[in-house]
Amino acid sequence: MLRDIGFSASDGWLLLFVGCAGIYLAFLMYRSRLKGIHRLLLGVRIAALALLIGLLMEPILALTLHTQRLPLVALLIDDSESMKIADGDTARFEIAKAVLADPSFKNLRDRARVTQFRFSDVLTPLRGEEELTWTGRASDLAGALDRLREQTMGEGLAAVVLISDGGQNLGGRPERAAVDLGTPVIAVGTGNPVAPEDVSIVSAVIDPLGYVGRALVMQVRVHSSGFERVREQVRVLLDDREVSAQTIVLADGEQALEFEIVPKRSGRHVFSVQIAAQAGERTVGNNRVVVSTDVLESRVRILILAGSPGADLGYLRRVLQEDANLEVEVLVRTLMAGWQRDVHRTLRTLDERDIVALINVPYEVLAGVPDQSIVAFVQKGGGLLALGGDAAFDDGYRHSKLADVLPVQFLRSSNTFQERAFSLSFPDSRHPILRVSDDPLSDLDAWEVLPPLLSYNRVGVAVSNATVLAHHPTERVDGTPMPVLAIRRVGAGKTAIVTYQTFWRHGLMMWGDGKTDVVARAFWKNMVRWLVTRDEMSRIKIMTEKSAYRSGEAVAVHASVFDHLLQPRSGARVLARVGDSLITREVVLRDLGGGRYAGNLGRFPQGDYELQVQARANNSDLGTGTGRFTVGRYSLEYETVRMRAELLGDIAARSGGQYVRPGDLKAAIDSLVLAPEPVVTHHRLRLWGQEWPLFLLVGLLVLEWTIRRRWGMV
Repeated sequence: MLRDIGFSASDGWLLLFVGCAGIYLAFLMYRSRLKGIHRLLLGVRIAALALLIGLLMEPILALTLHTQRLPLVALLIDDSESMKIADGDTARFEIAKAVLADPSFKNLRDRARVTQFRFSDVLTPLRGEEELTWTGRASDLAGALDRLREQTMGEGLAAVVLISDGGQNLGGRPERAAVDLGTPVIAVGTGNPVAPEDVSIVSAVIDPLGYVGRALVMQVRVHSSGFERVREQVRVLLDDREVSAQTIVLADGEQALEFEIVPKRSGRHVFSVQIAAQAGERTVGNNRVVVSTDVLESRVRILILAGSPGADLGYLRRVLQEDANLEVEVLVRTLMAGWQRDVHRTLRTLDERDIVALINVPYEVLAGVPDQSIVAFVQKGGGLLALGGDAAFDDGYRHSKLADVLPVQFLRSSNTFQERAFSLSFPDSRHPILRVSDDPLSDLDAWEVLPPLLSYNRVGVAVSNATVLAHHPTERVDGTPMPVLAIRRVGAGKTAIVTYQTFWRHGLMMWGDGKTDVVARAFWKNMVRWLVTRDEMSRIKIMTEKSAYRSGEAVAVHASVFDHLLQPRSGARVLARVGDSLITREVVLRDLGGGRYAGNLGRFPQGDYELQVQARANNSDLGTGTGRFTVGRYSLEYETVRMRAELLGDIAARSGGQYVRPGDLKAAIDSLVLAPEPVVTHHRLRLWGQEWPLFLLVGLLVLEWTIRRRWGMV
């Protein structure tokens, strides 16, 4: 219904007044001569002038329409994998289908606009004849409600009908999302809220690095419900061969088991932990878990050369020696002459070591044959860790052979040692060496709460193929932040440099503050693992955000691409490819700049996967790289197999709606108050800038000229 018509114009009233006055005066002067054709010409001129003045005033025509529309009701249908679980003889998705076929929904469409959505880990509109698949590997109720609020904003959402089993294993709190939605939710529970007969392997945890002949400890948790006094075996298989087993008695609740497995070969080991399906069990999708580890030939042998005793040396030594997989030998300087001879003698047996660590070692000790031996050791596959101090990284390092393999350049200075409190700054906390958990954001928080460091060595910029893991917050070198923690691959080996001291504060002071030194211990153990893990030199480096994923989690991959001079290569087309038992997936990674690329590979069932990445640019092949990841847990959808009526009830109550069973849905829908709502629509038409007034003005002028021409006036 049209209610209001408005007209407005800009500052042109004076022009309009002057124009009208001029037209009137002209009329008074020529009215005695206005006969016949002259009157027509004057009318055309006046029309053209009026149109021109009107356009100069920039007129706006405003229309306001008042109408009504039916309220909007959103139908949210759980399309996740848990809807395939059967409660008795009927699967949950069959109950959902019966609910959707209820005549109540047909009657509802006479009272409201009904829009359907499907959700699992994402919310998407359900269009036309599109069918539900019930294959989503995770459920995000909170995310579905949040995205529904965003997508229906301003559409007059009056109610939501949620058909689900209440599964929530991803995202935030659905109760909070229900409050934010601000619309009553009718939650329809599909499934049985009573805990079913079920056995599941809740988790299997094993150290990510082991050694041939040394026992690996695997911790397994088993949960069962609905079975009493049933004896069953939990088996650990490697390459379909049983390597360990334990018998448990099933009872309601959770049991913890510990397996000791002695690997007999090196390489990647993928273990399958499983328990047999029980009669009457609701689902067997959670009876098996896959977990993997890398096994090295023998214990890692570390040689530490320390220029002086100190708290840093003591702390690092304790952390390393507590690991039974590490064999640590330490040479500490007491008298310079004797210690130098011991260093020279020990370096002759470098082939028996895996890592050499230099702690506050002045270059004069390493000059000549020693530094050449260390460089050769690295190029053949050894690991070198250089730590600073008041006698380290002097001017001698700048001209030494070590400068060819370490990650940073050195300054022309006899004393680079600085005493000043500072905290580490991280350009990227996702590198495996900095990893404390599977969450990069929580890892960054854990690093940021550490106490400040008190001293460091000034060094130059990082070399071209090095990776800076941390830099000083204020020190600059050539206009860039000064690196204090950097790594590098050299030949078949790896090197790392740590230019800060007093890192013992990251350990002992955390205990003094009532916390633990988990961050410091994880860092040094990760550093050792990175240095000792051998990988072929490749122009493509690949890293997944986790080494082990749960089924239902998206696998994110990061890749770094280098040119033939090992400089970061941007602008390439980087293709990641993963094959599983059903299909080979290919994803083009996004270019993040600086030779870095990232992408999401999607979700995978349980198993161990090889990831291949290929890079091309300008029709040339930049190389390929390979990586691995494991999807170890069953689908998130099988973590809680009972229908969560309490969660659905909470969502309904907090939103002002109600929780119902499928048979009570009709009464709930009939109780909805769905009155048509008024809709006000505003339309504004700006005449200035439109083409038709200009055409009309030209037409009037042409008409006047044509008339004059026709009557011989021109």
